[in-house]
Amino acid sequence: MTAKSATRLSPWARLLKSTLWMATVLVAVALSGVHAMAAPFGYVTNLGSNTVSVIDAATNTVVATIPVGNLPVGVAVSPGGTQAYVTNASDNTVSVIAAASNTVVATIPVGNSPAGVAITPNGANAYVTNSADNTVSVIATASNTVVATIPVGNTPNGVAISPNGANAYVTNGSDNTVSVIATASNTVVATIAVGNTPVGVAVTPNGANAYVANLEGATVSVIATASNTVTATIPVGNCPAGVAITPNGANAYVVNYCDSTVSVIATASNTVTATTPVGGIFFPFVAPFFLPGDIAITPDGTGTYVAATASSAVSVIATASNTAVATIPVGAFPLGVAFPPCTGIFSATFHGNVTVSAGQNFCIVNAVVTGNVTQNGGTLTVINSNITGNLQINGGGTFTISPGTSIGGDVQVQNLHAGTAQNQICGTSVHGNLQVQGNGTAVLIGSDPPQSSCPGNTVGNDLQVQNNTAATSIDGNTVNGNLTDQNNTAPTQVFNNTVGNNLQCQNNTSITVGGNTAKSTQGQCVSSPI
Repeated sequence: MTAKSATRLSPWARLLKSTLWMATVLVAVALSGVHAMAAPFGYVTNLGSNTVSVIDAATNTVVATIPVGNLPVGVAVSPGGTQAYVTNASDNTVSVIAAASNTVVATIPVGNSPAGVAITPNGANAYVTNSADNTVSVIATASNTVVATIPVGNTPNGVAISPNGANAYVTNGSDNTVSVIATASNTVVATIAVGNTPVGVAVTPNGANAYVANLEGATVSVIATASNTVTATIPVGNCPAGVAITPNGANAYVVNYCDSTVSVIATASNTVTATTPVGGIFFPFVAPFFLPGDIAITPDGTGTYVAATASSAVSVIATASNTAVATIPVGAFPLGVAFPPCTGIFSATFHGNVTVSAGQNFCIVNAVVTGNVTQNGGTLTVINSNITGNLQINGGGTFTISPGTSIGGDVQVQNLHAGTAQNQICGTSVHGNLQVQGNGTAVLIGSDPPQSSCPGNTVGNDLQVQNNTAATSIDGNTVNGNLTDQNNTAPTQVFNNTVGNNLQCQNNTSITVGGNTAKSTQGQCVSSPI
């Protein structure tokens, strides 16, 4: 150990090291008797393994494990999903992970015991709380260097940035305050008194309110950002720590780590509407040093991921039912959880055309677009929405078109680059034609057998699938016109479709068929599977 690292090892880090040994024994005893979409990827810091687990939200499996620094705590993902920033509490560093390779590409020295981290909406800067220094480090992501250090309150933990990027909100656990930093000047412009031991913080998508979890107060403080005053105090469970807000702003999810529960707060009324048990969260930290970031919501708002620290797992809550639906084993003592943020249109009507470009993570949820939607890159998620015009997906990027969606015109998916993602169109009503051609990434058009997560589609006119070099599945759809599947060089399957006119399959390298009905059937669709 160098002299520098010896002098900078904080009491908090030493506490964690001794606590980890005790917790290892406790968890080992507790566990001894326990025996489909273009997914966003979640990043989970494993405090006891010095690693980050990468979770595929489509399959709820770990797809990569990345070594980082010592005692990784907080994590944030850039708006484009290209990089993840991880605070290493014992090393006093931040690891930068390139999402394309899942490798660490930079290590940045910051202050003592870095904890929370948040990235500005434009991706230009990362704000890191240094819990033992009572400062915030500002990292320029272009150069991965610290460009400012800002004094804040005592024991800063959580940090969240307003959607317009103008302010950063920092919880000071020992002061019972929140510092408001103006990002233009990197100075503190307000200090707000909240409950006892504030830890987690999140800002609503409209920027109107910040929700602060008060660990020892068993409450959540609601701050009106226009006045920087507390306008509501909400009782929740014991030891509330992490907090996250759904992309549509309707609900805030709060982890009560002493209770191993999650409180669901309706933001319209600021009342708790549900409490979801999630086993294995409690971990024997000293209260002022328990850090946030242990809950995150997928960009489309359908899943909430909770770090079950004591169980070395991540629990998944379906936001539609507020029930735990999956448990994902990860590394030892997971703490931070993050997904790339999703911007977009939520529960609103947008008049005009929408274009999604490279680097964007765009969601249309419970919304209406009175125009066309074009995706030239990035990630597109459409859920239970009405697009009155055409949907065109060109070239790079991944997409998910989910049940309840209606497309007034045509849907064209073409020239997707080669990749491992599975794009999908499920439970959607396409009033015009649906064309999928020339793609190097798998596309799912309905499913066989029918799955609740990806039911078949209704196509008003023709469905054409051709010249694809990655797998395609055409299952359980109702097509009023013709269904044509031809010239695909990767495996294609055509099952249980109802076709109003002609079903034709030809010149496919590998095809399986069955259960289809049509006015007439031609080519490989009448043959035995090959």
